Amino acid sequence: MVLLSAASEWYIFSASEGRIFERSADVPVRAPALVLGCSPTFMGGPNGYFYNRMDTAAELWKAGKAAVFVVSGDNSSHAYNEPEWMKRALVERGVPEDRIVCDFAGLRTLDSVVRMKEVFGVSTMIVVSQGFHNERALAIAGHEGMEAWAVSAPDVPNRRSRIKSWFRERAARIWMTLDLWLWRREPRFLGEPVALPEAKGKNDQRPMGPCSS
Repeated sequence: MVLLSAASEWYIFSASEGRIFERSADVPVRAPALVLGCSPTFMGGPNGYFYNRMDTAAELWKAGKAAVFVVSGDNSSHAYNEPEWMKRALVERGVPEDRIVCDFAGLRTLDSVVRMKEVFGVSTMIVVSQGFHNERALAIAGHEGMEAWAVSAPDVPNRRSRIKSWFRERAARIWMTLDLWLWRREPRFLGEPVALPEAKGKNDQRPMGPCSS
């Protein structure tokens, strides 16, 4: 297990090195943005990971780095809908609703990344999440032959939450390595291709297929 953990850490570091940025303006490409799923609440209170992630995604729009956003997350029940929550938060932050496309089948990070390629036809993208999560997402994208960069949302100040996330991420990285190299797992759901409308100008205002349940 120690060797597997070390191998996963090395692979993720190698795949993500030089591709993660702290500021949206520093991202060297203009491409569709994949915003990874998160709930706005945790343990009955606001989830700082969610709000920091949405602020960071909105900065990509303001910086002209992304003109379409795929908000990908869990919608496993009627009462739990990460994509819709993310869409509302981005609209509140100034991203036009017709620039946001929901992916309701982003049950795991692997699903969200692979579906960008297989369902939405994206080969180059910008990932939005916290830094530790971005590293893993970029490793999956690299395995899939995608050109991906990421912009990292700030972490949360709560030390207990950071420690919990650190341990959970270590397990997720081992699981990812097994998924990619041993089990060769695919997303739980794929479905028919969905074309993301092309955006030509900076923050071009042409319609892009709104998010719908």
